[in-house]
Amino acid sequence: MRRTLLILVGAAVVLAALGVPGLRAGASRTRRVAAPQTGPNPTSASPVVGMATDPSTGGYWEVTADGAVFAFGAPFHGSMGGTPLNQPIVGMAATPSGGGYWLVAADGGLFAFGDAGFHGSMGGTPLDQPIVGISADPVTGGYWEVAADGGLFAFDAPFLGSMGGKPLDQPVVGMAASPDGGGYREVAADGGLFAFGDAAFHGSMGGTPLARPVVGIDDDPAGTGYREVGADGGLFSFGAPFFGSMGGTPLNRAVVGMASTPDGAGYRLVGADGGIYAFGDAPYLGSVDVLPLAGLTVAIDPGHDGGNGGDPAIIDQPVDGGGFAEPCDTAGTSTPDGYTEHAFNFDVATRAETLLRAEGATVVLTRTTDTGVGPCVDARAAVANLAHAAAAISIHADGGPPDGRGYTVIEPAPVVSATSDNTAIVGPSAQLGAFVDAAFGSDTGLVPSTYDGTGGTDVRDDLGGLNLSTVPKVLIECANMQNADDAALTESPGWRQQAAQGITDGIEQFLLAGLRT
Repeated sequence: MRRTLLILVGAAVVLAALGVPGLRAGASRTRRVAAPQTGPNPTSASPVVGMATDPSTGGYWEVTADGAVFAFGAPFHGSMGGTPLNQPIVGMAATPSGGGYWLVAADGGLFAFGDAGFHGSMGGTPLDQPIVGISADPVTGGYWEVAADGGLFAFDAPFLGSMGGKPLDQPVVGMAASPDGGGYREVAADGGLFAFGDAAFHGSMGGTPLARPVVGIDDDPAGTGYREVGADGGLFSFGAPFFGSMGGTPLNRAVVGMASTPDGAGYRLVGADGGIYAFGDAPYLGSVDVLPLAGLTVAIDPGHDGGNGGDPAIIDQPVDGGGFAEPCDTAGTSTPDGYTEHAFNFDVATRAETLLRAEGATVVLTRTTDTGVGPCVDARAAVANLAHAAAAISIHADGGPPDGRGYTVIEPAPVVSATSDNTAIVGPSAQLGAFVDAAFGSDTGLVPSTYDGTGGTDVRDDLGGLNLSTVPKVLIECANMQNADDAALTESPGWRQQAAQGITDGIEQFLLAGLRT
């Protein structure tokens, strides 16, 4: 029976975060257990979003955003991997027996496996804020779902109060039930801790400056307290033993959760890349290898289009390029032998798409054929913006002076107009440009432009695709098609592959740098 209550319990204990500091780990108190060399780890194209400990075996499960579950020293009961989901999975919880587990999605959809019963969910119900976590009731066998606004939804588990409808400094990121099932705690990204029922408040990181936000909470099975974990692997203990953390240690990707061992004498942290960091009596039993760019979206804009030259009525129409009018698009240039820029751009773009997908990225193209007209430059920018791309690039080849050679990476200058404001992405775009510049030159062997920009880069405020972007974006002129030597390169499939590799490497290096903690 669904027992979701929409009215806050007046007697619920809501304790403000007092900022009591937990224990921070120094290098001498951090331990990462090496993986046993028993075979290759499983691979995932989706980032890990959480984990749970099997209370019967002491093993654990990792779950990815697409619902795939990976079992290590614990039985596999099934997963949503390979099944279309309305929203990504955001967390999991094991049953008290360890004979099953639940997965919960951002829309509150609930998926039960093994002996985990389905008691209802928020799936299909409008929510003010997305669901961010789930916790099992060790007494009733029910569970709670918690939302980013602190709203708490109980299913065959007692409702003891929530932060729903109350002002929060930072969103709630997770919850944990007390061992006796008589209470639970919600934790916010700033470390603020809110306790309900018999769950005691022992302190929190609320009000204390943090290197990275808190991403989760776990109760000590012994019932003495709880621990908060940050995205950088920093671990803060309140009334619970501290066994170490990854705080201060560089990580490839952020920590996304933690889980204690059944006896409470250890715990594991899990990263978005699947990395497991084990402390205390928690053994390392394996992990999943997540592809480097999993969970990230890249937008690629192959400049121009094959039908542009035959439809001037469309491509000559003016559009707003960010405070000024410019043509919808142009036909582009070509080599003296007649190899067109639009064909070059599309070929390099699709090659880069293949390479980026192999690294786990989701790739969106502004056009998927080389026979159409447009789209206009403002629509091309909108494709990347609507996709919330982590990086975007517009691929071109130049029609410069015949005696000039080389490539140019063009970065956006700050532009604020009635229809645009790209100031927030100017800095990140410059970083993206620096990575693309270095990788493209290294992978292709081509020199930086001898006639445009400085040292392979330029900054411009007259390109609508850059002015209208709300995501980090650059434009690359891969070569000068009017130069005989450069033209020969663009006509070579082998060199176009090198150009795609250079673009891919630059984007990947930019994205990986942003993921490291």
